[in-house]
Amino acid sequence: MALTRILIAGGLLSCLVTLCSSKTTPDPSYLVSFPALIRSESEAKICASVLNSNEALLMSIYLTDGDQKKLLYQETSDKDFHCCFTFQAPAVNKESVQNINVEVKGQTSHWTKDSHVKFRPKLSPIIFIQTDKPMYSPGQTVHFRLVTMNTDFIPLQQKYSIYQQWERS
Repeated sequence: MALTRILIAGGLLSCLVTLCSSKTTPDPSYLVSFPALIRSESEAKICASVLNSNEALLMSIYLTDGDQKKLLYQETSDKDFHCCFTFQAPAVNKESVQNINVEVKGQTSHWTKDSHVKFRPKLSPIIFIQTDKPMYSPGQTVHFRLVTMNTDFIPLQQKYSIYQQWERS
């Protein structure tokens, strides 16, 4: 997550430096950045910028999957702006590729851009089993503990009431 923020900020900064260092009056431009891979049902961040606006522009950002189209963000401005926002990623059962559609409209300008974003299903928790020693002799009692962690290896605070005792037959 921190790496994604650094990459987004670095990309925006390099584009802004490039656009601002021009000596001529630059044409209006826009920039939208988002991760290429998003986990199902997680919060994802999108950043949008409009630079050198010389008229009122309407920026619309949509997430499309086949015939379904969901508006993620819409902003009208007649001056430069930059904002970042989060949205809830859709639930997917298998890996899928959807489109982020960006449309910027003005009186004299109209731009559209479609980009792909991959959604992966949520990962199951990781279960770590720890025993008190590496090997046991026949008949010894095995002592163990289970720790359930999320995909970032942070222990979950869930408690399970299942207790199973195995007996040798």
